[in-house]
Amino acid sequence: MLAGRLLDGTGVQPQADVAIRIAGGRIESIESADASPPDHASHMVDLRKWWVMPGLIDAHMHLWGLTPGEVVPADFESRLASAQQQATALLHAGFATVRDLGSPITPWIRDSARDNPPTAPRVLAAHVGLTGARGPWLIPQPSWWEARVVRGAASAGEAVRRLHDEGVDVVKIGASTGPGAEGFGDIPTLTVREIRAVCDAAHGLGLPVAAHAIGSEAVRRCVVGGVDTIEHGYGLSNDVCELVAASDAWIVPTLRTRAVRASPEARATAREQMDTLRRGEAAGIRYAAGTDSVGDAFTLHGPGNALEVELMGRVLSPDAALAAGTREAARMLGVDGETGTLAVGKCADLIAVPEDPRKDLSVLQRVAFVMRSGQLVRSDVSAGNG
Repeated sequence: MLAGRLLDGTGVQPQADVAIRIAGGRIESIESADASPPDHASHMVDLRKWWVMPGLIDAHMHLWGLTPGEVVPADFESRLASAQQQATALLHAGFATVRDLGSPITPWIRDSARDNPPTAPRVLAAHVGLTGARGPWLIPQPSWWEARVVRGAASAGEAVRRLHDEGVDVVKIGASTGPGAEGFGDIPTLTVREIRAVCDAAHGLGLPVAAHAIGSEAVRRCVVGGVDTIEHGYGLSNDVCELVAASDAWIVPTLRTRAVRASPEARATAREQMDTLRRGEAAGIRYAAGTDSVGDAFTLHGPGNALEVELMGRVLSPDAALAAGTREAARMLGVDGETGTLAVGKCADLIAVPEDPRKDLSVLQRVAFVMRSGQLVRSDVSAGNG
């Protein structure tokens, strides 16, 4: 493969005219095209007019396979087929890795994708979540809210063991809620003791813990309880921002899901999210990009998921925003040995875009070439970069 510009995701300056050799799904060598003699026995991909970079990561999304609010959901097979289409759309948009934080369908997609990389991203699946006995997490709906109740430390440990036996990659907890049927609120649902019990059990089984948590008190409990990632994580005081920054926890701010809505409530939340991101960035919090996209009319899975990186770039530097959607997300998810940067020995998860993404982050929504684990997913580069 010949790359006109290589942005390898490690933080070094872009390299011009690079030859990338791929074998067995992994990167075998990266060197100057002038120093790399042509290998006529290998297939050559010409990306000399393009910027080549690591595949993107969406660290918080949902493959539900239905439209939220459906009165009567489709049968499991129909939902699975829809979710598979959503996964394919994400991969074609350049997302080589995703973490699904709540869907009983996703483990099926994860397992099938392991044997057929060109059909779906690498998937980390949470299956269903754990929460306290209150709030919309538990309101019976014939659609997509899936949760199990935790009442006390013993209950928490048993719930985690059940999820482990069901094959999850991450344990999701709902640590805050809103009034009535509103899920996005700052009312804590779990005690520090319950959160710590979840984390102790999960970590003992080699599983990370992701916490839906909004507001200072819920986030404070999560940090003290030992969670690994805080999802949404807005409405935080300066003190709590400093607490998070001093901990091992990351925040996934999920900006897209509110930014694309026009209601007054959504706009107010979007402003609060940005304000918190500014305070958190100043405090030194570590961030990874995740959209909370569900595949509805507002958050269709596909190129629009990359809007998250662009939104983060309104506060973070372009380099930091790009890292949040590649290298830093891979570190947070524990897959940085496989993906997140382009380096010898890592999986050949890479994309090509027509311009320098550091100068215009929206270019990430115009991915023209995708490779996952060394297998071609899509290529629209024959006409050059326009």
